[in-house]
Amino acid sequence: MIPKKIPQELKSYICEGFVMIKNSDEFTTQEKKHLISTLLSLGAGASWRPIQITHNALKLFAKHDFKKPKGLERAHIVPRRETIQELIESDWTGDEWWEWYKERDYTVLSTRKENRDEKNFHNVKRIDIPKEKMLFWGKPVGFEYGTLEKEFLINAAREIGIPST
Repeated sequence: MIPKKIPQELKSYICEGFVMIKNSDEFTTQEKKHLISTLLSLGAGASWRPIQITHNALKLFAKHDFKKPKGLERAHIVPRRETIQELIESDWTGDEWWEWYKERDYTVLSTRKENRDEKNFHNVKRIDIPKEKMLFWGKPVGFEYGTLEKEFLINAAREIGIPST
């Protein structure tokens, strides 16, 4: 499980590793992208935590009595490949990129179909998941789902008129 708060030692390790990989002449651009992506998965940023959910994903939860259904994905608000590309191409010093990266690492809980239709994803209806509630915390695969998340979804569905089964 990825920690909810990144210890300073881990942040320093990730930031130093980022600079080393980015500035290396020994790696191709593709190798740098892969290595940086792997390094960031150690816990940097928001750990892909959803801060929005699409209406269709909410309907899918309702259809399954608010049990965690199959067919959900975390879609990056900003495509991850664009973020990694910009990390490599921009001139960063120290850890100034850290907060920029964290803000771009948030996701939207969506259906698999919505996530795959990247060019139309910005048109998908969504509702916010308040960051301060710390819901749906990201894991390397999937997200945490417990009583607080279920209660949030039930209330959100009720607010936008999605019937329960």
